[in-house]
Amino acid sequence: MGAAHSGSDGAEPSKKTHLEGTHRVCPPEETLRRLRPLLGYLGVTRVADVTWLDDTGVPVYQAVRPNSYLLSVAQGKGLTPALAEVSAVMEAIELWHAERLGPGEHTATVGEVEGELEYAVDELAGLRSRNHLNPAVRLGWSSARHLVSGGPSLIPAQYLRLDGRVRDVWAPQLFLASSNGLASGNTFDEAVLHGLYETIERDSLVRTGPGPAPRVLDLDSVEGSARQLIEQVAGRGVQVVIEVLESPLGLPCLRARITSEPFPELFLGMGAHLDRDVALCRALTEAVQSRVTTIAGSRDDMSAEAYHRAAAVRAGRTAAPDLESMFNLAERVSYRDLPTLCQPTLADDLGLVAAQVHRSTGRDPLVVDHTRADVGIPVVRVVCPRLLFDADLV
Repeated sequence: MGAAHSGSDGAEPSKKTHLEGTHRVCPPEETLRRLRPLLGYLGVTRVADVTWLDDTGVPVYQAVRPNSYLLSVAQGKGLTPALAEVSAVMEAIELWHAERLGPGEHTATVGEVEGELEYAVDELAGLRSRNHLNPAVRLGWSSARHLVSGGPSLIPAQYLRLDGRVRDVWAPQLFLASSNGLASGNTFDEAVLHGLYETIERDSLVRTGPGPAPRVLDLDSVEGSARQLIEQVAGRGVQVVIEVLESPLGLPCLRARITSEPFPELFLGMGAHLDRDVALCRALTEAVQSRVTTIAGSRDDMSAEAYHRAAAVRAGRTAAPDLESMFNLAERVSYRDLPTLCQPTLADDLGLVAAQVHRSTGRDPLVVDHTRADVGIPVVRVVCPRLLFDADLV
């Protein structure tokens, strides 16, 4: 299922060969060689290095698709420029696929299929608080499969599609448009695992809430690539706090908060991973990406609030964010107290995480394969009934 990558040395497709800040089956430079010939076909007109707009030095890239059906600029970050470029282009590829989904392979009412689904449709994260969902509603359904049992299932096509174009046909909205769980990768397993981690991040974010978490990481205890990253960002005058979030899944879920005097606004990033180093690197690089994106002002879905808050601080009308006072009562957690549970292969990681989601929620996580033969890059949507999601917190 999906277009698996296979190295020229005959190594198994799931074997990890790149472990710095992320776990991949091949170096990012090899991934870029596969992606660049596809950019024109996918409508990507420009891939820009916007790292220089900020002073942290953490690589951030953008991939621009002017004719997108949703967002015309995709963001990417990483420990190296190649990783950041891959991240941006992959996000553009994911959205391109999700914009072009059909009406579903099957048509049936909720009542006709719900007894066969092994989940209730109202357990899907992102259901509108006021909606017309009931057993008589007729929907298009896309084929899915369970990650633990491997058995077939269905997901409402409307839940998967990300098409923001205005149409002259009205239909009741049941689900909030969301990319939660949408992911791509060099292999199918890599893509699915990425999507699973994202759904877990969002669940832990809802469980903790938007306010300060009761536990934060002792930054002096951090080791490895994450320590180098923290020292780099903090060395440029940026305050850093890493929160340890609530999660029943048993793997590190972290939220980074950063701010600085030149841009006195709080920026957040999330990371969840079996490897604590990867979780921390993801959280901090995502916070930096959010900050650079705001500086660039290039996202279609941005508001003016962050700029107004920063201007008010600089004008002396409000106080600057103070991370030290915000977390002065928080419990300090040693880096070594965070588990690292990663396995030798991505397939092993995927089996472990999927089984843990199943045990925690009582629902077998699902995957819908969006991969297209004309592109050849594995793209999936991971759906985890009963895991929580709140678009206002992302």
